[in-house]
Formats: sequence, C-alpha cells, structure tokens
Amino acid sequence: MLKKLVLSFSFICLIYSSSQAQWQKYTFETQRMGSPFRITISCQDTAGISKAIKRAFRMAAELEAQLSDYQATSELSQVNLRAGSGEFYPIHEPLRALVQVGLDAQQKSGGALSIFVGKAVGLWRQARKQRVMPDVFRLHQIATNIQGPCLEFSNDSSAIRLLNADCQLDVGSLGKGFVAQRVMDDLVSTGWPYVLVDAGGKLSMTSQNPSDMAWQVALEVPVSKQLMSEILPLKQVSVATSGKTYQSVELDGKSYSHVMDPRTGMALQHARSATAIAGDGALADWLATAATVMNMQEIEKLLVKLPNVRLLVFENIAGEPKILFNYHFYQP
Repeated sequence: MLKKLVLSFSFICLIYSSSQAQWQKYTFETQRMGSPFRITISCQDTAGISKAIKRAFRMAAELEAQLSDYQATSELSQVNLRAGSGEFYPIHEPLRALVQVGLDAQQKSGGALSIFVGKAVGLWRQARKQRVMPDVFRLHQIATNIQGPCLEFSNDSSAIRLLNADCQLDVGSLGKGFVAQRVMDDLVSTGWPYVLVDAGGKLSMTSQNPSDMAWQVALEVPVSKQLMSEILPLKQVSVATSGKTYQSVELDGKSYSHVMDPRTGMALQHARSATAIAGDGALADWLATAATVMNMQEIEKLLVKLPNVRLLVFENIAGEPKILFNYHFYQP
C-alpha cells in the first residue's frame, strides 16, 4: 500500500512504500522558521530515536536563533542592528558558512540573488501588512546601494560588519534549505543514515534503506491540486521550490510576489514558480529563488556554473500553468 504525504509549502508530494517490511518510517513534527519542520527516519530499531529527534529539533532551534531576522537577539539581527556603524559583531560558524554561500550565490547569479535585501524586504513586509505600496524611489535607492561592497570579515573571520546602513542581511532565500541540510547531515553522522528532513517544504534526503531505495517525489501543478503524472525517484539530494503561487498581495490593482528582484528592489509581478534539485540544501533553495527572478537567458548562463543540478520553471499564463524551462527534470 502506498502512503502519501503532500507538502503544500513546496508543491511537492512524497510517495513512499515499505517494500522491506522490517524497515519502518517514523515522522516527527515541530514548528521552526514559521513553518512545519518534519523529520522522517527509516529504521529497524527505534531504540534511541526519541533522543535523536530531540537533538535534531534542538539543533534546528539553535540555527534559527542564530540565522533569523525576526528574533531580535539572533546573531543576524545583531549584525543588522550595527549596519553602517563600522562595528564588527562576532558570529558562529553556521552564520559564517551561510554568508559565504550567499556571497557565492550573489556572484554566480549576477546579483539576482542577494542576502543583503533585508532593508527592502522590511519595506515590502510593511506594505503587505498595511496594503499600501512602499516608496519605490527608496526601494531603488536601496537596490543601488547593495550592489556595492556590503560586508567585511574581521582579520580572523570570527566577526563581520555591514558597510552600509542599507545593507541588511536576509537569508530567507537559502536559510531553510541550509537548516534542512545541516540537520540531515547531523542525523546521518550520529547513526541515522536513512532520513528525510522537511524544513517548511525545503527537503534534504538520503535514501530510504540499505537497498538504496529512492524516495518517490511528485510535483503539484501550480494553482492546482493536481500532481504531475511523472514521479521522480530521488535520493542523496535536496529539493526546493520558490515562487508567487501561494504568497502574493494586491497593491494598487497589481499583484506582487513575496519574492523580490534585488537589482531593482521591486517585488515580482509575474506568476512564476521554480523547483530545483541539487546535492546541497542551500544551493537548491537559492537556485529555486533565483530562477523566479532571472530571465531564461540568465538562467541558462547560471546553470553552466552549477553542475549536477535540475531545474523546472513554471508560469501561470492566463490561468494555466505552463512549463517555461525544463533542465534535466522531465523527459519531453
């Protein structure tokens, strides 16, 4: 019998079966980063599983406490608080590693993905809450300022500072994928080799059991409850989806996504979504986000720099979802 779990945050459906009866799957859930945080462990013996889950959930909470922009005491928030002051702030390895990933993503994407959009993101959050358009001139000013140098490491790389008050860290484009990968890696390293971690729809997975069985993954068609007919067998990868489909706001008669183009400061108006598969959670996360911002020519140039990834880009055109870009995803 097939057991199905639909992940509405990412248009992804997981379908899995226990072909080897002795390998059972156990799913545990909490709330992290504003979304459900789920861990599925496949094992023969549940001895120690409660301790492992507590450790994993504690690790996710600790990462959130360092990387979130909505907790005033987080390392990221403290760095933002000092933006433009010239003051260095000490950070731990996770934020340092995530910043490095973000800088690499910004360079590879030509600025279509940036971790320095926090100030502009804050203006758009306020606009969605008040349902009033933000100051477009101010958004353009911020977008211009974050194209220049924004961040500096201390001599020993133990601390960072933001060089301009308009440079504010926001890791929403890669943070959940990063956390999913870190938690999965930790579970594997502590004796739980068959696991799937779902951080609000950002998935990192091993295989299902010692026979190297893949997880069976189907995509949900955007703005629909239907599933794509082709099932993807996936293992040892991460999957992420980004786009406007479920998060948008009407302002002055126009619909705006929660995704923003860092190069202009403007939220996207097209109804596009993208799903990326990669060997690393943060990479899958930022690639999916960047693919909703970039045009097709820019995406093609980006993919040359990213071996062993898969990408599918949808757009809702006249009420119908259309595939705009299919890179190693589905066979035509």
